[in-house]
Amino acid sequence: MQVQVDPPVAVGCSLSRQQVRPLTSASSAHLDLIRAAAAWAVMWGHLRALFFVDFQHLEHRNKLLSALYLLTGFAHQAVMVFFVLSGFLISSAIIKRHVSGTWSWRDYSIDRSSRLYVVLIPGLLFGLLWDKAGSSLFASTGLYTRPLDGFGFAIARDGITVGNFVGNLFFLQTIACPTFGSNGPLWSLANEFWYYVLFPVALSAGIAWVNKSLQRAIPLTVLMIVVAIFVGYQILTGFFIWMAGVALVLAYSRFTIRPHGWLLPTYLLISIAVLVSCLTAVRAGSPSWLGGDFAVGIAFTLFLFGILQIDLGIRHTYYPRIAHVLAGFSYSLYVLHFPLLLFLRAWASSAQRWQPDVAHLWYGALVGTIVLSFAWMVSVVTENRTRSVRNWIRNAIPPFGDQSG
Repeated sequence: MQVQVDPPVAVGCSLSRQQVRPLTSASSAHLDLIRAAAAWAVMWGHLRALFFVDFQHLEHRNKLLSALYLLTGFAHQAVMVFFVLSGFLISSAIIKRHVSGTWSWRDYSIDRSSRLYVVLIPGLLFGLLWDKAGSSLFASTGLYTRPLDGFGFAIARDGITVGNFVGNLFFLQTIACPTFGSNGPLWSLANEFWYYVLFPVALSAGIAWVNKSLQRAIPLTVLMIVVAIFVGYQILTGFFIWMAGVALVLAYSRFTIRPHGWLLPTYLLISIAVLVSCLTAVRAGSPSWLGGDFAVGIAFTLFLFGILQIDLGIRHTYYPRIAHVLAGFSYSLYVLHFPLLLFLRAWASSAQRWQPDVAHLWYGALVGTIVLSFAWMVSVVTENRTRSVRNWIRNAIPPFGDQSG
């Protein structure tokens, strides 16, 4: 047998399930690299859509351009990848704390809020800067006063309001207000935040019902229902994709595919084929269900289960370090990239998008390098300081009441 099943471990009356399997050095590096690749996919996809004509308007086509347009056409699907990764990593941490008896709403709130706000606040301020400057200096381009081709009906200048700033600060975009200014990618942060709320509330409610603690079970269940109604159908739909990451935690903790032999390569080939089929359906548009968000999320989850089994013996090589560095500014890149891209488009480009000739492809590569460099520089003093900010908040806010449950 090449599939090893680990026996479940009882963990008190709150949770009776297997211990969460720790990540190896290799699997952590794989996750870092995938997270970085997803952030880059979003940025390059938006750069191509902002600066270059759509594929059907190409004056000259060749295999290289076809491949380039294909590879930069999965920005939205990369967000589904983020949802699965988030569900896997966040639920894993939550379950571990419940299993070990160290769960605390205070600590969890500090961990999540510090992670989100250390990048979101600078992101909103930089977005305000780029949008104000762009709408003032380059008003004649119309890029800030009309909807952007391929990016919906939002108008960047109309979104620069105090109400939208505050709403995005409290993750109410797409619920009670639009995204701030031109920064449409912020829509997914609202999803993430409310998933961070929904899952631990639902898990704590379930534990309370199992333990027959009605004083906890009833209010937690009511809170879960209220939050679900408040966030609405669209965000709840994404929650099922996020929950695929939770299912992955359970599967990864329960099943191990040994790296030696035929089973792991076979599984990887099948899961890659399924994922490629879904991504192909995204580009082809048919069948629509195969290229839908849920199908892509499930296909990526199946693929990730196989990737997590790969151990390349890389503990002492550069791969984990490089993957960690690239992932270290992925969140900053996601939050910061779009307003800067739009500003650079308004500054450097005419009203018409470019044809992807050699010269303009080099210009596009330069723009992408500028955005990547900017995100990395900001991350050095924001995202990379998350742990310090988290510790400062934890010391500043004393423990209060009963933190468990």
